[in-house]
Amino acid sequence: MASLSRSALIEALAAGRPDDLLGVAEASWVDFKRSPYDLASDKGKYELCKDVAAFANAHGGLLVLGVVAEKKNNQALEVATDLRPFPQSRVDVVKYVDTLNEYLRPRVAVSHHWYHDPARSAAEADHYYLVIEVEPVPEPSRYVLVRRMINDKERFVDGLAVPVRHGDRTVYMPSEDVYQLINEGVRARDAAAVGAALAPPGAEWGEQADQVLDELEQRQDWEEAPVLFWQSFPARPVTGILPGLHSNDGIKRGLKYQDVLRPSGFNFQDSTGRLQTLNGGLYLGRTRCAVWVRPDGLVTAGATATSDMLCWAMNDSAWAQRLNVHVLTEMTLEYFRIADRLVAPRVAGPWQHRVVTRRFQGDRPRSLGPGGSGLQAFLSDASAASADSWDQSWPADGDPERDAYEALVRVYALFGLDVSTNPDVDSDRVSEERLRAT
Repeated sequence: MASLSRSALIEALAAGRPDDLLGVAEASWVDFKRSPYDLASDKGKYELCKDVAAFANAHGGLLVLGVVAEKKNNQALEVATDLRPFPQSRVDVVKYVDTLNEYLRPRVAVSHHWYHDPARSAAEADHYYLVIEVEPVPEPSRYVLVRRMINDKERFVDGLAVPVRHGDRTVYMPSEDVYQLINEGVRARDAAAVGAALAPPGAEWGEQADQVLDELEQRQDWEEAPVLFWQSFPARPVTGILPGLHSNDGIKRGLKYQDVLRPSGFNFQDSTGRLQTLNGGLYLGRTRCAVWVRPDGLVTAGATATSDMLCWAMNDSAWAQRLNVHVLTEMTLEYFRIADRLVAPRVAGPWQHRVVTRRFQGDRPRSLGPGGSGLQAFLSDASAASADSWDQSWPADGDPERDAYEALVRVYALFGLDVSTNPDVDSDRVSEERLRAT
């Protein structure tokens, strides 16, 4: 039975020597998979989440896709017996990350790397191995839960599981221990609730979060304009540099080539090459909106509540300060598609979201009304902002549709309105499908 260290395994793949893996046994840090996960099935989604959570709940590890592992009669462990690389087109890495974000709590930091196998590539397509590297969750965030279970028909059912990597196997935390874990967590949360309620939003970040809002206003020349900000941050600043910030398949690429809801809609799309490096982070500034991802993990975006942005198409003088419901909703969802899908999955542990308004009162206060913003809306049904500044935060859900809903709940409350009057809200979420169809 061959033996390779973690670094030696990666070195072998990177150097084009995948045959070095043959005979290597699975271990606490490596799990071989003969083929990609089938995300078209509930079983495939569950297997991906289970395997990632198991490593995250232990010491981290590598999932190596494209390597067959079997247990021989004279061996106690499964060892690599065959190599089956595959075309990159068989894996949608974004869907892998989306699946993990949907079914794992807390989020788990993962990265991926492709390794070419020229000897086994076909004439019509190159073949690769995919290595998914899983980081262990910090001790205060343990343990990672899989939010659904799989039944004997290989379909999702309600339930939760706590998988843990133990040697070369994945085991499940016993139900008694899961109960104790949840019970202790709830008690600790309740005990801390009073203290947390007294702390201002983003207290873990000190004054940094507010200072970023000030700097964003200055850079955009918004000091006298009414502005709505969205902000997101992990439990504590990232040490070093936010993973994937400047990589070609990471955050930089995601901001440069945004998968927006509508190409001609309201979003943070970089259509004129404005994305730049700022203080080690990424900054995308347009006249009416901007988004800034800092290397410490702090994400901030803003948009002016003026006729060229959040009050767009409200051209009548009587309507000029009224927020356009559809623009507000679409911009909010687009922000959380960046924060929840592109940035937050790269930092394990809980995240916090925040909405802040500035200068929403004054001689010409901003207003908002129920329903949409078309001809069916009435001038008299709009309510003026009840405060000049408004600062609200909540624990991130990780689902952009849910977090957009939570943001709008708080914005609508500023105007004394219930968010259910928003036509783009569906129950407790903002519907991507509905906005794409507008």
